[in-house]
Amino acid sequence: MSQQTIKLDSELTIRNIQPIFAQLSELLTHDKELHIDASLLTRVDTAGAQLLYLFSQTCASRSLRVDWLNCQPELQINLDNLGINIPEIAIPELKAELDEEK
Repeated sequence: MSQQTIKLDSELTIRNIQPIFAQLSELLTHDKELHIDASLLTRVDTAGAQLLYLFSQTCASRSLRVDWLNCQPELQINLDNLGINIPEIAIPELKAELDEEK
């Protein structure tokens, strides 16, 4: 099994979700070890959280393992509260936030 890594930008919002959706969808069609580098990710809006939730649930239903790399602690907690399981990882310096859709 080969591996595939997607590096997320600092924001995952409705404004930039389409290319990330395409990348994540492509991962689901291959038999690869999945890695998501979230070291730069500091802001996720409701659309971004929904995408990550859907991806997480789809991977779980297909028994695909996803390794999250360097997720911000606050973002990790907020996503975990939404049912998006990101394993505990080393604590980076930047703080993260989860925006609520207005």
